[in-house]
Amino acid sequence: MSHLNEHSKTSFNGKGHGTSCKKFKIKNNAIVKVVAGTLSTIPANSTVRLPFTTFLFNTTKVNIAPNGGITIEEDGEYFITFSAIFPNASTGLTFSIFSPDFSGTALTGAGAATFSELVCLRRGDIVYVNVNTGSSSFPGVGVTGILAGILTVVKVED
Repeated sequence: MSHLNEHSKTSFNGKGHGTSCKKFKIKNNAIVKVVAGTLSTIPANSTVRLPFTTFLFNTTKVNIAPNGGITIEEDGEYFITFSAIFPNASTGLTFSIFSPDFSGTALTGAGAATFSELVCLRRGDIVYVNVNTGSSSFPGVGVTGILAGILTVVKVED
């Protein structure tokens, strides 16, 4: 049995427990961008910018950079998050996040990577991610198979 009105939805599981969910709307001034990108092959011992060129969610004042990433259109403080999945056999991968200078390296393990931070950005800054598959000092095996990533940028309210 469920009850639905314009402000909330409450579901009952037959045992008397209920959950309440509010519907939320994005404010007209919200700045949010979520983009995705995939690569099927990355050579060993190379660095490649992840091609974040597919919109998953978009509001105004943020654009996709032509070479992959997110271009900021308004100064402010932003929450950045990145996550990726990749074949487990791909050892030695390093994901470096730039906003626009080096921000940090994603935590990796068991075929997944994650990173998040708060950062002050200016109009024209580009947020992007490079993946490195090793070097002559620390050789990697490259990537064969799908590497998929999602990059999210959200402006924190003033």
